[in-house]
Amino acid sequence: MTDHIIQLRQVMPAAENVELLDATVSGYQAYRILSAALELGLFDWLSEHGPAIRHDITALGIDGMFTRSLLTALADMGYVTFDENMCANTRIAEELLVSTSPTYQGDLILAAGRETSSWSDLAATLRNGTETQKTGLRPTHDHLRAVAQRCTRGELQHVVSQVVRSPGFRDARSMLDIGGGHGLYAIALCQENPDLQACVFDQPHVVPLTREYINRYGLSGRISAREGDILVDDPGRGYDVIVISHLLYKFRDRLTDILGRVTESLAPGGLLVLNHLFCTPDCTISPGTGVSELDRAIMSAGHPLCHPPILEATLKRLGYSDIIRSPHETGMGYAIIFSATRGDSEVEHGRDGGQQAPGHDCCGPDGCGN
Repeated sequence: MTDHIIQLRQVMPAAENVELLDATVSGYQAYRILSAALELGLFDWLSEHGPAIRHDITALGIDGMFTRSLLTALADMGYVTFDENMCANTRIAEELLVSTSPTYQGDLILAAGRETSSWSDLAATLRNGTETQKTGLRPTHDHLRAVAQRCTRGELQHVVSQVVRSPGFRDARSMLDIGGGHGLYAIALCQENPDLQACVFDQPHVVPLTREYINRYGLSGRISAREGDILVDDPGRGYDVIVISHLLYKFRDRLTDILGRVTESLAPGGLLVLNHLFCTPDCTISPGTGVSELDRAIMSAGHPLCHPPILEATLKRLGYSDIIRSPHETGMGYAIIFSATRGDSEVEHGRDGGQQAPGHDCCGPDGCGN
């Protein structure tokens, strides 16, 4: 019996393996530190009161026994300076973590750890998918605020630049943003064209948040938020520009049907703009990007769209011309902007029965590459 007893002095895991595990746990702890600082309002307080004595931040309700360690950790992470008991925000914190900054990213950071996040119980997400594991209306306002902050990292600017360069945009007078959520695309395009009126079309529980953003940018007189579901409701007709961003993933097997409905709302000669994540051109995952790839899969209802020619062929069947693809990198990775001009013919469409060409679908039922 004694031959099978493990001698503890002779068993120890390899140091490099332990370091790998510790680095992963440390990353989680760093996230929780940053999240706690945001929730406590530390960066906002330092922006208003700093530089400040360490003891003064107990005004935020932080127990004094933790202040030194908290500030040291945030200083190591690069978000505050902490020297001789004096602390202040760094430039990075002032730009990204102070809630009044136009480039604030705090909601994006906090969203990943909220109970409503698909990441908060990843095991449930992996078992049940992104639509069924949480109760309540989706997307949540917290999620949409996070999406808004992510898109301002360059994606919004790229899409708007593409639209502004399109022939006829300066003459456009009406725009529809389907599933527009935060409404930033409509807001930005109305800022570019002072004669443009816009409508953001989204679910009833989303619309109050949309109006919040519209009011924040002083455009309530030119942008409306309308409740509805593109599957059953008519958002109106005769729009000069229609924008759809990150909405088509769950409709990937019925693109003709959905885009046919959209086309009915677009004026002949009008511009359709589609902005979505796509699989990389060779449908592979780049080394070292596994976490971001899983994030993309969660965000895009399983996996991004696949094979741009399929979407282009759908647009051609619906009578579009002057179809332009513009690949770009977003905060979620590889994406493509499609812009196309509607023809003059009547739109005919029916439910897709699975429109991808045989032998050309890299995204099987288990995700990209399967």
